[in-house]
Amino acid sequence: MKKNKLVCLCNHVSTSEIKAILRAGALTTFEIQKFTSAGTGCGRCINEIGTILEKHRKDNDKNPQLRIRFETK
Repeated sequence: MKKNKLVCLCNHVSTSEIKAILRAGALTTFEIQKFTSAGTGCGRCINEIGTILEKHRKDNDKNPQLRIRFETK
């Protein structure tokens, strides 16, 4: 996978943007969608988002108590 590949063509979201939101504490595809808009257009990139999420989970077995809570307005 390219370092900063464009994952979501509809909303111009790159791999690095998705990884940044994962490092900030996102745990689900829905949270990635909510904070990056990736996968909310045509939906063609949902599988790739899921792959990035699973790889992140395997590489970073985090303590869920350390999770950053996202605030919505």
